Amino acid sequence: MPLHVVLVQLPIPPLGPEAVRGNVPLAAGYLKYYAQCVHRLPAEIEILSPSLADRAGDAALLRAIVERQPDVVGFSCYVWNAERSLWLAQRIKELRPQTRIVVGGPEATSDNAWFLNHPAVDWAVLGEGEETFAELVAVLADSPQLLIHPLEAPDIPGTWNRHRSRFGPPRPQLRSLDAVGRVYLDGMIDPRWHNTLLLESIRGCIFHCSFCFYPKSFDRLTYMSREVILENLRLAEECGVAEVFLLDPTLNQRRDFEDFLHTLREGNPRGSFTYSGELRAEGIRPELAQLMRSAGFVEVELGLQSVGRTAQDLMHRRVNLPAFERGVQALMDAGIHVRVDLIIGLPGDTAETVRQGIEYLTSSGLYHEPQVFRLSVLPGTEFRRRSEELGLEFQPRPPYHVLSTPSLRAEEIQQLMAEAEQAFHTDFDPLPIANDELSAERVNQGGSVWRIDLDEASPAPSPETVDIAHTLWITAREFADRSAEIVPWVRRVVGENPHTSLWVVLDVTGADSLPTTEDVFQIMDALYEQPPTYWDWHLALHPKPGRLGAKRIVIYSERPLKGRLAKWRRSIGRVADVVEKNRVLQKTV
Repeated sequence: MPLHVVLVQLPIPPLGPEAVRGNVPLAAGYLKYYAQCVHRLPAEIEILSPSLADRAGDAALLRAIVERQPDVVGFSCYVWNAERSLWLAQRIKELRPQTRIVVGGPEATSDNAWFLNHPAVDWAVLGEGEETFAELVAVLADSPQLLIHPLEAPDIPGTWNRHRSRFGPPRPQLRSLDAVGRVYLDGMIDPRWHNTLLLESIRGCIFHCSFCFYPKSFDRLTYMSREVILENLRLAEECGVAEVFLLDPTLNQRRDFEDFLHTLREGNPRGSFTYSGELRAEGIRPELAQLMRSAGFVEVELGLQSVGRTAQDLMHRRVNLPAFERGVQALMDAGIHVRVDLIIGLPGDTAETVRQGIEYLTSSGLYHEPQVFRLSVLPGTEFRRRSEELGLEFQPRPPYHVLSTPSLRAEEIQQLMAEAEQAFHTDFDPLPIANDELSAERVNQGGSVWRIDLDEASPAPSPETVDIAHTLWITAREFADRSAEIVPWVRRVVGENPHTSLWVVLDVTGADSLPTTEDVFQIMDALYEQPPTYWDWHLALHPKPGRLGAKRIVIYSERPLKGRLAKWRRSIGRVADVVEKNRVLQKTV
């Protein structure tokens, strides 16, 4: 029988009842295409469908994968899904010890020991993965005994073999992106899955920003030919997709940028779809901006990052502010939506220079949408390699947020994030359903819901019915001192679905007694019995107190709660929200 491989790419989990968007398994498509269409390997390779990968909770995903009885499961691992991928890999091993786990993606770097040495990992693919993965599959297909005895496997270039604690030799880059450029054209991925076609016309980057992993895997630029680009754009038009997202790390790093824009315009003659991508504002002249708009660009992302000279020097990204201003103005004048990034926590920055960056943007008006991030000290980056030298304290697990630097204390970073939200009049981590929109009907629109009446006995649903976003909507006549009845429901969800985003809504509309402070804290304790997840790590540092992660308690009422509100805000405001149908009182800030 041919080798059976299942490829999995898990999405960024939503923060609550919301549908997942944008999780295009492009890397998995590349791997399948290269193995089957370039090397023509006799392996059965399946990409786990978006209908499963984007919606299912952990238990349902585990069952779906194990039922396929794969010989190999490959996970594309990014900062947002690495821990969930490894959790699934571990459970797969427990149920099918003979299944081999291969991991790849930006998390698979030689300096990311916690990830590479996880007991569920058999092989890791480091850097550009298409040729490496194809060779690994070929070796396993030719020598099936290596599935049982991976210690005997040869050192394949570009891999890490955990059983041998050995890295293979470096893997040369692909000569052309045409080798994987037909992943949509030959049906490995359907652009209609997410109404978006991702186009990687260039791989590599001439810039070497210290916070970025991307260029460290490549020593030169690799291109997709004009002919293959146009074929992909014709497919996008035929499929009626709304957007072509350009994955090139810096669109205008290429010397033929103007010719490239003409190609993009030629491939979108009727303006059937829009383009978006990332570039540097410096060098964008009005005529280039107009050409971008005529091609179909509606949005671009620009990295300002910091106006502090020391920070710019340390991150190897000097910004020529007059040129930046001219470029942004040209883009805005052309009618292109401009998103500008600032990073808080860069080495060399101080509270004063961060505030200068915020003030620079707000006073200049050179943006349509600001994006402010806390620095992530990512594996494989210069900042990670120099973290001790630079005095960077950061989270040991994704998203690896910086906790402090020699010139920025932890409390200053949190305060600066709060100041940025206030200055830009936005919430950088908004909940998918605002409190004033919350209702029993609204939570149905994204994710799964268990409706529980504590006064009526009902069978417990299977944990496999839990989606990646789940809500427990609980009603009762008496809520006081009933946490012991609620906690088992919480444990039933998170015990088998620890990476789900879980909202516990205590609907007290018809209740004669309300949950006590002790009830609420016991429920919160149950929510966090499992190890922290990606959003738990991320939101633990959120500038708004009480936003502890992707587990949320809401006390909801469709009638006024009157004098009880003040008491609750004092006692539980840091761990729960209180929501009245026509009046919202969020956590204290």
